[in-house]
Amino acid sequence: MHPILQQFLDRWVWPAMPGAPGIEFRLRLTSEKCLRGWEFSLQRTLGEIEEELGHKDEAWKKERALRGYAAEGVHMSIKQMSGQLLSVGIADQERYIDLQRMRARQVWDECKHSKLHADVLLGKGWIEDERSLMDIAQANAQPLPAYFGMSMMFPHIHPLARAAQNYYQEANACIGIMAYLDRVDDPLVRHEHLSQRDEELMHFMEGKFQIDFLCGTRETQKPVEDALDYLLHQVGGIPEPALS
Repeated sequence: MHPILQQFLDRWVWPAMPGAPGIEFRLRLTSEKCLRGWEFSLQRTLGEIEEELGHKDEAWKKERALRGYAAEGVHMSIKQMSGQLLSVGIADQERYIDLQRMRARQVWDECKHSKLHADVLLGKGWIEDERSLMDIAQANAQPLPAYFGMSMMFPHIHPLARAAQNYYQEANACIGIMAYLDRVDDPLVRHEHLSQRDEELMHFMEGKFQIDFLCGTRETQKPVEDALDYLLHQVGGIPEPALS
């Protein structure tokens, strides 16, 4: 196992609150499904970084900042998170009030992300101001699957499905940030990642908390497991572990 992933696991994944009803379920999901995906994602990110650092120009930094702005722009973030808030029906408001408070905070977090990518583009002189990004198609294209993107499917699925994304995908974000901070010296790129490090970790911890404390029954575990299976299917290409 790569030391970056091992450090993340030891600090944030394995520790658990004694007595939380969903801990055993989360640890099983982690061992059976998440670890292989996290390792694969880390190795892919490290490979991309090595390739990027081998370029003689900074075009990769511009492309990554534009892609980040597109994926985390204010318009996309508000639509995505609003849809997820609507997944909690009136009858379940009291039951999932902590979950909704976390998501309400994440609306602000996700909107702030786009500003960090804009900082890189502004600092490098690639744009005059953030408004000019509205005229650049690459800064507004959304490549993510609609299931967790801008569609309004979320009101029609279980409120806890989002916990799978926060636990699995935000862990990938945290690990990827650790990789960039380990390998890249450019102060603007480091700013882009340092400013998101604690924020992405908080989103991961939201998913961890929700699974640990709200997924103690098969009824609440199934939507989390189903959503995780979907996310792993979307990634695709994850090699099977070697037989011993």
